[in-house]
Amino acid sequence: MERIEIAGISVEALIAGAGPPLLFLPGGDYVAQNRPFLDRLAQRFRVVMPRPPGFGNTPRPPWFRTVGDIAYLCLDLLDRLDLRDATLVGSSFGGWVALETAVRSTARIGRLVLIDSLGLKFGGREDRDIADIYALPADEVLRRTFTDPARIVPDYAQLDDAELQGIAHDREATALYGWKPYMHNPALAHWLHRIAAPSLVLWGDQDGIVAPSYGETLAGALPNARFERIAGAAHYPQIEKPEAVADLVARFAQDT
Repeated sequence: MERIEIAGISVEALIAGAGPPLLFLPGGDYVAQNRPFLDRLAQRFRVVMPRPPGFGNTPRPPWFRTVGDIAYLCLDLLDRLDLRDATLVGSSFGGWVALETAVRSTARIGRLVLIDSLGLKFGGREDRDIADIYALPADEVLRRTFTDPARIVPDYAQLDDAELQGIAHDREATALYGWKPYMHNPALAHWLHRIAAPSLVLWGDQDGIVAPSYGETLAGALPNARFERIAGAAHYPQIEKPEAVADLVARFAQDT
């Protein structure tokens, strides 16, 4: 992990590999388990995974409170590292951040990949677009998140204090940024027309947090997007099927 100074914040970031730039924004949990996916991508790209304020070991100033703040930080990071024509990849909560970033500017973004993204509400007031992970029993959340939780979910008793603290920070920050309104920005759908970059929307076909139909609607709302299901995966297909998803991202990013 490296430290990058942006807007007076010491941002923790993983930087690996060489090649065309790829900025990866993970979800709000299970971040370490993205490593096989990132390692696969790092064989073809220069991969940058920042940990926004409040996540991991990046401090959060009191003024830094919204997903929009994270989006501006991501734009500053693209400038700071001079990343050009970058592929922006966002998963779950990170997909929401990726959308908020891209509607603000795609000057340095060549392509956008969304993996089981949050951030929007397409249904009516009484419709539950995104499962409430804070209201459901923990075992139910796991069943909705992974097709085989016993194989994927870590044994927290085996993790050291630093790893546990990082997980706690991630969950706390996700709740802070996404609590109200729950995991979406009511205005965001009205700005999706600003994302002209070619986009790929990937979705686990067994996602119980955000149904594939939501992903299809999202792809249809973007100006230049296509939708693809990932068989045998739920909310984090890049964790359950890292090589397959990394290869899909790479083919899309390098398609001329």
